[in-house]
Amino acid sequence: MWWHKLTFACCMAFLLAVAGCSTVTIGQLDETVSAKVGSVSVVETGGRAGQLYSRALRQALYLYGQAVPAYDLTSSISVSSSSTLSVRGVSSTFKKMTMVANFKLTKQGSGDVLLQDTVTADATLGTVSSLFGQDQSEFHARDRMAGLLAQRVTQRIQLYFLENADN
Repeated sequence: MWWHKLTFACCMAFLLAVAGCSTVTIGQLDETVSAKVGSVSVVETGGRAGQLYSRALRQALYLYGQAVPAYDLTSSISVSSSSTLSVRGVSSTFKKMTMVANFKLTKQGSGDVLLQDTVTADATLGTVSSLFGQDQSEFHARDRMAGLLAQRVTQRIQLYFLENADN
């Protein structure tokens, strides 16, 4: 009987430990990492998607406020779409849209490139039959993908500073 109680107690302790780890954000792991992330200056990206992307980047990077800029983040966004998708040989009205963000993190003053990478996001459009609905679906997809790209770029920058925390 005591063996079952001990096993149950160990299982509960393990589950609580795993559940507690899921709420830790990267900013809580190290103050120097969050300070470095807060010192990234976001260079504005053109277009509506670029504005939404830049705003989402600032919201994600400056969780604890913006520090004195020490790094510059420049990005470019491109959008491409294929007009027809086929499923098992049957053509449809669906469109696949891909948004790509190329970004570069440079150190101010020296101009050294610390990080240069590309992230992508995909969306499928065209499930609505009306033309107005299709246009709105495309606008919403661009907005969602811009936010998703900003999240991915932020995570990549956080990982870079976490891996290079001693520099």
